[in-house]
Amino acid sequence: MSPRTRKNGGLIIHIIITAYMFLGIAIICDEYFVPSLEMICDALSLAEDVAGATFMAAGSSAPELATSVIAVFVAKDDIGISGVIGSAVFNIMFVISVCALFAGQVISLNWWPLIRDSTFYCLSICALLLTIYDEDVTWYESVFLLLLYGLYIFMMYHNTRLEAWANTLNVPFKTATREEKSSLFGTKPVAPVTEAAAVRGDVEGAGVEGQVQAEEDTCTPLLGSCEREGRITHTDGEEVPKPPPPTEVEAATTKSMAPEMKDDDYSPWEIPVGVCERLYWGLSLPLVALHHVTTPDCRRPRFRRWYLLTFFMSMVWIAAYSYLMVWMITVIGFTLGIRDTIMGLTLVAVGVSAPDALSSLCVAKQGFGDMAVSNAIGSNVFDILLCLGLPWFLRTAIVYPGSLVPVESRGLMYSTISLFSTVIFLIVATHLNGWKLDKKYGVVLMIWYLIFMVFASLYELNVFSNLNPPQCPSNY
Repeated sequence: MSPRTRKNGGLIIHIIITAYMFLGIAIICDEYFVPSLEMICDALSLAEDVAGATFMAAGSSAPELATSVIAVFVAKDDIGISGVIGSAVFNIMFVISVCALFAGQVISLNWWPLIRDSTFYCLSICALLLTIYDEDVTWYESVFLLLLYGLYIFMMYHNTRLEAWANTLNVPFKTATREEKSSLFGTKPVAPVTEAAAVRGDVEGAGVEGQVQAEEDTCTPLLGSCEREGRITHTDGEEVPKPPPPTEVEAATTKSMAPEMKDDDYSPWEIPVGVCERLYWGLSLPLVALHHVTTPDCRRPRFRRWYLLTFFMSMVWIAAYSYLMVWMITVIGFTLGIRDTIMGLTLVAVGVSAPDALSSLCVAKQGFGDMAVSNAIGSNVFDILLCLGLPWFLRTAIVYPGSLVPVESRGLMYSTISLFSTVIFLIVATHLNGWKLDKKYGVVLMIWYLIFMVFASLYELNVFSNLNPPQCPSNY
């Protein structure tokens, strides 16, 4: 479109496409991406905080990686850096705020994952500051970012030993460990059962002595008991009242990270009941049909072992949607005379961080608070070190060896420095709130996010000082 056509109403098409790409990212993340991540983490038996800081963070940051590649090789502007900075603030404040507001329960947090990821996030911010300080990025600076991310992965590999050592420290914000959390919610951790113990019937905590007897289909042989009309009969003949079913909180704390399975006969072509449901179904049908044909749903029994292909195809679609979204947002900002850095801090950051928000909220509703927080903060480490470091390395060392990547906006330096305030505020607010995710905590984080974005935008608009040169006029 010509500038005149866009200014006379054609820009609406770009806005509609942008919104539709937001919807596409939301659908592919909710229906395919998050379930595949959960199955990967479940298959590898990863701890919830390690899974959130590695696989979930890397996967849900696919839009940021696509945006950075586009910014370095296509747009050749600062929208990649500003998008990463805006996404970092969005993840720290908005995503965790949404988890606290809509998790449906009060979730206790362990101090170690938050302090661990926040510390490495601060190191990542320092590395970014050193990289963009001279307003040019060289190949060895990009290599430094990639090596730092390799160190982060190495630390996560030895997380169990580090956490055991950290829990021996006399820290002022000592919180419950994973085993202690189970008792807080009224559940007991399940001890592993050996085959010999199962035969003998002497499982710890079952109160069974002697040989286990198998009775009817309602028997639980490993526990040496059978259910009859609301009562439990042990193998020794003693009858005790049947315990009540677990509460929602108890169920959340004992639930596996594996997603809920669908039937093989599930069809996306069925028209739902209700006016709003039908409108949403009709609007999203092209996207749903595209995903249904190209991406296997690992929640179905026949595709259960295909979760790696689901993960890969989800990444492909997220990157494609991100490319179109960045294209449209760049045109919108250019037509309206809004700087790319402001569009990156706001619209691009919100759009590319949609997977982080959705995946963190999904696991928070299941009671995995540490996983949700680690995903949000771990995504920022991935964004800074890999989403920026990898495209910079490809350009300066492989595609154009010896070249430089310019950083034009000096306001990004101040925005990067102010990222430290978000980390400090998050830790202080969490400690004062008793290391819990609740609605009061969520409201406070949301207010701080809005304040930060207002000041960052004012920096880019040269309200406080003349940080950025004016944009050049163009006929395109």
